[in-house]
Amino acid sequence: MTLRHDTPLPDAREAEEHLRVIREMMERSTRHSTFSGASGVLAGFVSIVGCFLTYGLDNQLLTKTITPPQHSARFVLLWAIVTALAIAMDYLLTKRRAAAVGKKVWSRLGKQMIIASAPGLGMGVLLTLCFWRRRQLPEIYPFWMLCYGIAVCAVGLFSQREVALLGRAFLSVGAVTFLFLPHFGLPMMAVTFGGFHIIYALAVAYRKESEEC
Repeated sequence: MTLRHDTPLPDAREAEEHLRVIREMMERSTRHSTFSGASGVLAGFVSIVGCFLTYGLDNQLLTKTITPPQHSARFVLLWAIVTALAIAMDYLLTKRRAAAVGKKVWSRLGKQMIIASAPGLGMGVLLTLCFWRRRQLPEIYPFWMLCYGIAVCAVGLFSQREVALLGRAFLSVGAVTFLFLPHFGLPMMAVTFGGFHIIYALAVAYRKESEEC
């Protein structure tokens, strides 16, 4: 008995369908980005404010105005608020941008991006809890950069080239901070989560304006 190879096998047809869907999502993400430049600028600004407030918390700990447990609790609360504000602003502004280009925030592509970023962001949360229990939160900064960089690089597989570049920048600075600048974690947080987000947002906004002209 001989097998005919001119008819695609079910697995082959399924793989071709997956590739077709991925190509369509990539084309849509490149053609009409829902990214809002204002959300990146605001997220960077909120991160810088968070760094300044953290610096004040650290000074209170050094002057023994607050106890180490109080410092840890306020540290986690502060950055939880910063993260929540950044996410909320990004969602609201992205939703408005998506409506302007005829897309939905909770599209199939958006869900794929969330799934791709989940491992990196989840690891960041776990490491934060671990450092909190050990009372070593001031050493968490390079790990935040690395985890966020991993998440952004994963999202970059479904998005524009600038997203992947942003992720690589976070990974590079996070590694340098961890290896050579462990005592400068907070300033590097301001540079990355603050400055990198602002620069990225302005660069993407400028490119969009150039394409529309």
